[in-house]
Amino acid sequence: MTTQEQINNWLIAGLQQSPTKFSEIFYYDRRDDQFFSILITDYLLFDKNGEIAKDIVTAYSAHTLALLTDRIRRINIDNRVIALPRLGDIEGDYLEQADTFLNLNSINITASTIWDVEESGPISIKIG
Repeated sequence: MTTQEQINNWLIAGLQQSPTKFSEIFYYDRRDDQFFSILITDYLLFDKNGEIAKDIVTAYSAHTLALLTDRIRRINIDNRVIALPRLGDIEGDYLEQADTFLNLNSINITASTIWDVEESGPISIKIG
């Protein structure tokens, strides 16, 4: 499978997400020319100040945690991070919607990558 096909498949998966049920949110980062997604459970890794919580144990590497921290902090304040719309079940062509997203945001997929996070694992949280 080519990189373009992988990115198109990733975009279609993101576009098909329900606009009312959130488990994963899809983005494009212009700074890094990279598509990425954040799992809702990833937010549990952080304390109220946006720092990695002290009582958290995760399978993510230190590098992945650093990148995840950076991206979560930038999502709402950096206009270079673009959220992919969540269309859910629509009548129409998702590939056409993906092309529209790419064109409207001037994204060159030949220069872009998909963030490949290591295998996900358990998150342990100490409560109380």
